[in-house]
Amino acid sequence: MIRLPRNPSSGWFAAIGAIALIGVLMPASVAHAASLTCGQSVTTSFVLDSDLLNCPGDGLVVGSGGITIDLAGHTLDGVGLGAGIRNNGYDNVTLTNTGTPARVQEFDHGIRLAPGTSGNTVESLTLQNNEFTGVELDNADNNNRVRGNLIDRQSKRGIAIIGGSSGNTITDNTVSDNQGEGVFVQNSADNRLEGNRITGSGDAGLILEGAGGNTLLTNTVGNSSDAAITLRLGSNDNLVQGNSTTQNSDAALIVSDSTGNRLLSNTLQGGGDSGIVLQSSHGTTVTGNDVSRNTGGIELSGSDNNLVRSNTANDTTGDGISLTQSSGNRLDLNEANRNGSRGIHVDGEAPTGQGNRLTGNTTNANNGDGIAVPKTVHTLQDNTARDNGGWGIITDMGNVDGGGNRAGGNSEAAQCTGVTCTP
Repeated sequence: MIRLPRNPSSGWFAAIGAIALIGVLMPASVAHAASLTCGQSVTTSFVLDSDLLNCPGDGLVVGSGGITIDLAGHTLDGVGLGAGIRNNGYDNVTLTNTGTPARVQEFDHGIRLAPGTSGNTVESLTLQNNEFTGVELDNADNNNRVRGNLIDRQSKRGIAIIGGSSGNTITDNTVSDNQGEGVFVQNSADNRLEGNRITGSGDAGLILEGAGGNTLLTNTVGNSSDAAITLRLGSNDNLVQGNSTTQNSDAALIVSDSTGNRLLSNTLQGGGDSGIVLQSSHGTTVTGNDVSRNTGGIELSGSDNNLVRSNTANDTTGDGISLTQSSGNRLDLNEANRNGSRGIHVDGEAPTGQGNRLTGNTTNANNGDGIAVPKTVHTLQDNTARDNGGWGIITDMGNVDGGGNRAGGNSEAAQCTGVTCTP
């Protein structure tokens, strides 16, 4: 037994009091949680130390802001209902894993960030075999971060960003073999998707639908059953830069019914259709992309006032660049060589003063014509067309010869018709 002195000094009392006070005011910030049960509301940080299996609804529910939930290599397992971890509006929560991979599986949603949720981090988790999504952000705003996760084999989507979710970052995730879209962004703005690897999607790899002002940067998309990347239905003013695609069943990048997008320096190859397709899309900047080795290179249909500059559209099985019923476009300084059909094909008349301008393009060694413009009111200037299987340049009367066009070694002895070409 320890006996206390009858008249302890004030200094000794002060020390004992300080220790007691520390014990009251400074509880451990991270607790182990062996006693957690399925569906429990979590209000303090903890490290999970056992699996939660066959949860009949939610696995865990976030009940306070500013906490950390560490799965520590354990499994949250459901029966096809609820969410593995649900956050209904708390901010600055971290969902993470240390140690061996931690799985969140067999729920409706692996992780769900509900309306009003901001500043959350979802990282280093394995989200597999959930019904609707691996991770869903629904009206979740302002710097939620989803990074470094494996999001694999959902029955529908890998990641969904919906309901006006804005200002979030989705980075460095592996999103693989989901039966629907790999990543789906709908009616949500100003999100950044960077460095994700999206493969084996049963639908398109990455879709923006009615989603404006987003940034798609250095993502890799392959082996999708549909297009690799799609922007549609009013997905305006997005930046798509430095992405790469390969072996997708449809086009590498489709933009439809959208305006003001920038498609810059992407490598879009190995698709079952063209590398870039614009459908009823206007005011798009298409610059510095490599769309070689697809079924077609760049294809515009019913799309006006776009800039197509300094792209490489070589070695396709069809046309390198084709325009149909499109006006007011500028095609500058592109390469369209060694294609299975024509280098550049422009079809469709334009109103006076609204024709397309073809300037400084190189179209060599194509199986068909170098440049073919069968309709009128378009302008051709400073283009080069050599060693093609048909004409170097063939245009209908009524187009504008801007001068400086060059041709030689083409199968048609006259080299050009409708414009004057020098060797």
